[in-house]
Amino acid sequence: MTMGNPEYLILLLLPLPVVFIALGNYRKGRGSLALLSGRADGEDLFGWYMVKIFFGVASFCIFLILSVIALADLSWGKAPVEEDRSGLDVMFVMDVSRSMLAQDIAPNRLKAAADIAQGVMQGLPDARFGVTAFKGGAVTLVPMTEDQQVLESLLNNLNTGLVNAPGTSLESGIEEALRSFPAGTERRRVIILLSDGESLETYTGRSAVRAGEEGIPVFAIGAGSAEGSTIRLSDGTLVTGRNRRPVVTRLNEEALRSAAESSGGVYFTAREPGIVSRLLEEILSFEEARGRMGFRLVSVRRYRGFLLAGFIFLLLSLLIRSIRWKHGV
Repeated sequence: MTMGNPEYLILLLLPLPVVFIALGNYRKGRGSLALLSGRADGEDLFGWYMVKIFFGVASFCIFLILSVIALADLSWGKAPVEEDRSGLDVMFVMDVSRSMLAQDIAPNRLKAAADIAQGVMQGLPDARFGVTAFKGGAVTLVPMTEDQQVLESLLNNLNTGLVNAPGTSLESGIEEALRSFPAGTERRRVIILLSDGESLETYTGRSAVRAGEEGIPVFAIGAGSAEGSTIRLSDGTLVTGRNRRPVVTRLNEEALRSAAESSGGVYFTAREPGIVSRLLEEILSFEEARGRMGFRLVSVRRYRGFLLAGFIFLLLSLLIRSIRWKHGV
């Protein structure tokens, strides 16, 4: 079982204020009944009133809980989906954080990543491509297109100022790429992640797992070296830390390898010989395998069932409040 939006689970606290408000209303209502009721069976009246309040609030709270679970987007089980055997969509996910200016791979990590992307485009002339850039946040710079001139122009002018959010977040890059694939098509889809793997946020791997569930492998390319390098800006100055010493940035292979393996993709380093040829070989192998299968297995999203059940409990809550019970409560 997987969860597409676990951050929404915090909303499971919503029933708590509802219960407190209901308790306050119950005390006020009981006091009003005591003033209005002069009958001998007043205790019965209070009992029916309490039951009505209890089931009404309980039904509404269950509605809230089921709605939150639906928002969390639970998935379990697998279902076959027919593959469209025509066409390949490739989304480049480019790390444009300042650490990509390190020169432990010539001329620097960012330019080496852009050169690899251009090599892939040349090797897949019939594919469509898009570009997502990320730092602390992510943005799609070029939606999926067949216009390689636009893509080449962007890659030739790639720089660290394209995204304003500071820091680095691998999760946001992959998530934005997943959102950027055109809807309503079952063309085979691939993400190529080009990054040094450094991240100021904890990498959970959730986005890569989701990519794998949707049949989208992440081919991760590690730009940099384990030994690391200082970061030299365009004006020639070195990036320094709080201690005023030059910052040394190192390739984080663990995060990139995790993203690749958990999605069904492959991890490479940008420094290995023939990287473009090896990457193209893996992508074409993936495309050929999908073409032979004719279908793929995807996780079944279960939010509709929770929404339906929640709607039923909401109606039940409204009915309990509106139906006149015994003694006219």
